Amino acid sequence: MKVLLATEVYPPRAGGAGWSTRALALGLRAAGHDVAVVTTSPGPPTLDGVAVERLAVSGRKRVHAPRAFAAALSRRSWDVVHAQHGLSALGCLGAESAPPVVVTVRDYWPTCFWSTRISRGALCPACGVRPMMRCVSGRVPLPAPLSWAVLPYMRHDLREKREALRRAGAVLAVSEAVAGELRRDTGCAVVVVPNVVDGEEARTVARGEPSLPLPAEFLLFVGKLEDNKGLSMLLPAVAAARTGLPLVVLGDGAWGAALGREASARGVPLLTPGWAKREDVLRALARATVVVFPSLWPEPLSRVLLEALAVGAPVAAIDTGGTAEILTDDVSGLLVRDAPELGRAIARLAGEPALRARIQEGARSRSAAFSPEALIPRYEAVYRRLS
Repeated sequence: MKVLLATEVYPPRAGGAGWSTRALALGLRAAGHDVAVVTTSPGPPTLDGVAVERLAVSGRKRVHAPRAFAAALSRRSWDVVHAQHGLSALGCLGAESAPPVVVTVRDYWPTCFWSTRISRGALCPACGVRPMMRCVSGRVPLPAPLSWAVLPYMRHDLREKREALRRAGAVLAVSEAVAGELRRDTGCAVVVVPNVVDGEEARTVARGEPSLPLPAEFLLFVGKLEDNKGLSMLLPAVAAARTGLPLVVLGDGAWGAALGREASARGVPLLTPGWAKREDVLRALARATVVVFPSLWPEPLSRVLLEALAVGAPVAAIDTGGTAEILTDDVSGLLVRDAPELGRAIARLAGEPALRARIQEGARSRSAAFSPEALIPRYEAVYRRLS
């Protein structure tokens, strides 16, 4: 089967969504399919032996990226096109004479204009005119009520995305958490197929030496330094744990400077190498005493957690969104409700070696559920129904 994966992000420099798409591409190729990728991410034309068409998009991405994806579909015939993000989905679903299109929804782009369900640093309970009036604060550089002038565009944008999604041959969600919101807000039939993680590859990479300096023992946070990732809870929880261990933060974003100031005020040793290559992320996960996961938004299906499972990392996580679909409390991680509980979970994992070893073993066992062997047949079943 000839499968085109259309994605806005793809390695070599990518976040979790891009690496998940790569894992899918490699898994499909190993299963005997003819796979190619089209993306708006820069990089080489071939990666891991997979052909990658890199689209050059200038101007406003919301307008021009879908057009570029639509045009790319005409350059070769495909049995199935699998769009991985909002703009790639809009382009593929709007292309003339397109083959069947599968759309994977990896966050909340059909149900939230900002894709995160975060409004002014807190979880937004629902979308609508009044919540939108609140959530533009701090995002639109105008005071209210002038900032409310963008609301008609925001509502139109969401309608367009939802209408496009209804034209898909199949809609996949990476977790039941995402699927539930899609069914409620779009009326689409949704199939849950999680992200693929090749545990063998992850463990092989993790055994290498990191290119960045790491302490012998440390707490670890990996991710964007943004509100939705729970940065407001990270330092309070780490300080409350009183482990004395340094906190290593791999990532960049708006919270960078604030983290440094707060760590100094709370007496937490902080190391901030910044954004790290995937190889170093895996090596840090495998060496961490505790991985701290304080996410505030309803996590769709965190790649950080999936890769933490694969390398057997002990994780203390806030239970939001699809996180409980990855970790089982007290078996493959510790799940908690808030920052005080997160602090206590960090302290337990750091101070109880037997607990830590048991959680690590549970994590490695759980990772098999996200392997190519477990998940590629489920993707193939969806493709066969459409082709």
